[in-house]
Amino acid sequence: MQVETLAGLMGLAGAVVGAGGALLGGWLQARTARGERIEGYRRDAAQAALNELIQLRHELMVHDRERPTEPEYGLSGAFQDFMHAGERRLMAMNASVLLIPDSRLRERLERVYEVANAWLLVPGLRAGGQISWMQAAAREGIEVLGAFLRGDPLPPEYEGFTTMRQHVAERN
Repeated sequence: MQVETLAGLMGLAGAVVGAGGALLGGWLQARTARGERIEGYRRDAAQAALNELIQLRHELMVHDRERPTEPEYGLSGAFQDFMHAGERRLMAMNASVLLIPDSRLRERLERVYEVANAWLLVPGLRAGGQISWMQAAAREGIEVLGAFLRGDPLPPEYEGFTTMRQHVAERN
């Protein structure tokens, strides 16, 4: 083979290897960027859900301290309006959770949503009891989301929440 032909083939081979490396590098970079983007969505959705639960728990604690103690209060429009505002926070939390790709976390937070909304289904439960159910559910959700965002394993349900969840399951 002539030297010029050999040099041309070596140049062509170098160009092919360089182009292949560039394509492989671009593919790896796009794959990494996609993974980081999905991780960002996951964390943003979990943080939004956590913020709703923290705000809900705070509002419940303040309301529980300041609410009237008359038995009729639980049937009042003011109390029902307050509880429906809490329900809207739970719905916002639940909507954020749908964006999280972790099925175990979504399942745990679905239980939180069910227990927190169970106050609508419990006849005769007084205002304090209704608030307690929502507080317990908010606490459970905060603990689960906190562990998830820290990268810790999901904690087991605490006993009081498990009892409430079982009560809801028996009623359904």
